[in-house]
Amino acid sequence: MKYIVIILLLCSCSATHHLNKFYKKGGKIENVPKLVTITDTLTVNGKDSIVFKTVKVECPEPVIETRWKVRFDNKRFKDSLKHVRIEYNALLKNTLKMYQNELRSDYKTIQSNNKTKRVETRQENKRSLWWLFFLLGAVSMVIINFAIKYFKSYLFIK
Repeated sequence: MKYIVIILLLCSCSATHHLNKFYKKGGKIENVPKLVTITDTLTVNGKDSIVFKTVKVECPEPVIETRWKVRFDNKRFKDSLKHVRIEYNALLKNTLKMYQNELRSDYKTIQSNNKTKRVETRQENKRSLWWLFFLLGAVSMVIINFAIKYFKSYLFIK
């Protein structure tokens, strides 16, 4: 068993095999220069002088990212999106609760205003003398009833 593993390790593909496979599939290796020279011409005072200016710009080296680095960056980005989404949901819930509390307080003030209006109408009704009119009506009915009995007895006796 040990020998089979050792033989497989020794007979595995070399780096040149993979490079040849890369070329076979159409891959090209580009040489990126580290310094780029740009020549520019400037005219000073119209036609008099021409100044050649060379500018050297350093090119950054290409960053080669491995598969695990890309996966790690993607996970970190997704996690940050997840945190932002959680914070947004919390903020949204908080604003909804504040709005509901405002509506409740507005509703309570409207209800209390309605209660005060009802209390005012009750007090106005209490101020009116409806009970006095009721009492006067009952007393007048009793007096009229006695008067009719008295006149009946007075008229039929004589």
